[in-house]
Amino acid sequence: MLKIQDAYLTYLAAAQQLINNTILQSETLEPLAQDIRHTEFLVPVIGEYSAGKSSLLNAFLGGEVLPVGLKPVTELATELRYGSDPHLLALLPDGSSERLDTGAIATIKLRAHEFTHLQLYLDHPRLQAQPSLVLVDMPGFGSSLASHEKALAYYLPRGVHFIIVVSAEAGNLTQSLMRRLDDIHTYGRGFSFVLNKTNLLADEEVDAVAGLIETQIQTSFAGTHPLIRAGRDAGERLAVLLGRLDSEQIARGLFEERLKDATHTLLNQLNAAMSAARKASAGNEAVLLAMAQGIEQIERKRDGLLDELASQEAGRTAAMCVAEVGRELDFVRDELVAAGLAGDRGAFGRIVAEVIRTTTGRVIKAQMDAFSHQVVADFASALSSLQTHDGGLDDDPGWLNELSEKIDRSLRKTGDALGHWSGSLAEHNTRELERLKQEQKWKEGDPLPEVNYQRLATVLAVMTSVVNPLIELAIIFLPGILASLQQSRQREQLRQKIAHETIPAIQRQLRSELPPLLAEQLDALVSQIGQQFEQEINVKKQVLDELASSRSEGEDARKQQLAALAAAREELQRLAKHTLYSEN
Repeated sequence: MLKIQDAYLTYLAAAQQLINNTILQSETLEPLAQDIRHTEFLVPVIGEYSAGKSSLLNAFLGGEVLPVGLKPVTELATELRYGSDPHLLALLPDGSSERLDTGAIATIKLRAHEFTHLQLYLDHPRLQAQPSLVLVDMPGFGSSLASHEKALAYYLPRGVHFIIVVSAEAGNLTQSLMRRLDDIHTYGRGFSFVLNKTNLLADEEVDAVAGLIETQIQTSFAGTHPLIRAGRDAGERLAVLLGRLDSEQIARGLFEERLKDATHTLLNQLNAAMSAARKASAGNEAVLLAMAQGIEQIERKRDGLLDELASQEAGRTAAMCVAEVGRELDFVRDELVAAGLAGDRGAFGRIVAEVIRTTTGRVIKAQMDAFSHQVVADFASALSSLQTHDGGLDDDPGWLNELSEKIDRSLRKTGDALGHWSGSLAEHNTRELERLKQEQKWKEGDPLPEVNYQRLATVLAVMTSVVNPLIELAIIFLPGILASLQQSRQREQLRQKIAHETIPAIQRQLRSELPPLLAEQLDALVSQIGQQFEQEINVKKQVLDELASSRSEGEDARKQQLAALAAAREELQRLAKHTLYSEN
């Protein structure tokens, strides 16, 4: 475990103990601790077919560990993990796994359709040296469309940093690779480049290729994206690149803001409890009334948003996606024509799938950023009439604004652990609801348990829940659309067919499939935003209920509660300053 993870876990344990010593309760600290304790730092290695990804990783490992060949052989993403007991785990769609000997990696391609991905455990010093980083050998762009897209769908939201392998013989970054980089950039992930096979070119040729690629990177993407050259020393060069990845900084980026938000929530609860403890009973009763009214306001606003805003936004966003996909497909028409003339339906399908993924992802993220911000503002506006200086939801006039900013910020996190889930938010809701029913021994007629979305719903989560099923649908409907292309062998005839038949057919499919996918996710997003406001109010209500029940114990007990709350607040502020706000 990294030092920063250990420090964060120590901080959360101390914060939990402080809260336990007061009348407050916190249900957010333990899930956050579990995330920190179990999060893995996946580093996918991607590139075109024949870029030499597997050969590069073999050089890093010092042996022929991963299969290589003249044709694509990596059909399943393979995670390289340290383990004193070498073996191969093949993961099945239901979450179970099949344990195999490491030698099975050479033939597992024949059973690729059975598994989601592989985990190869090796007793290797280079893997042991950086156990927090898990390298992933990804299927190349020449592998089957289904295999490539399945791997990309799984690792795009989970990877913390991507290593892009480019063959020096390729000469530049292809349009296909640039689209993949755009996907990674949309998810807010960092990436580095390995210019591979430099030993096959003269030094001046390598310099020219490296200069062109660096220009492409600088023109298209902000930030720093290192490029290292690798030839016969490829293993050592990859080790240098991995050594430059700061695992501590990656962990800080993943968790620091979440920890600050959790701390801010606890301090607000402590301040509210201290304020309530100082008030007379009548004042607290007025606050409780305002809270009940606040929850009613949230429910009414949620119903209104679901009836009007969410459905309208789904239609508007779908229309924008369809139009933008059409423009982008027309922009890459020369690529499509080249693939069609070559009779390479696999390449044609990959280009279409890449454009659909990149374009819809970009449009949905931009629209969801604006939509979620509007929804948060609408809920806050519904509560603002109850935010008074005397007898309102909170004595702090800035409380509602701070809460809105915290929720808004949480929805935009790019580092949240999407790796804890797959499928749509609605599917998550169904599973969680059934689990809670069993845990709480729910009976027919009882109120339904409340499902907590907080660990899931971000703008990127919604985007992922729409785009991935959309690509799966595209893989199904593309063969029928592409079948007619084989009749066109003249360049101009094919250009016209793509413009007037193929692209409109793809747009018609998207126009049919997108709205229901978007509507489902927008409904879940609105519900979980409302739930976060409601949870905050309920926490305050629980504090007041606890104080009301303890008033009968007398003035001395009240003073003791105040002292305990003040001491907890002071110590929490000290711990937070040392762990989260220190420059060290």
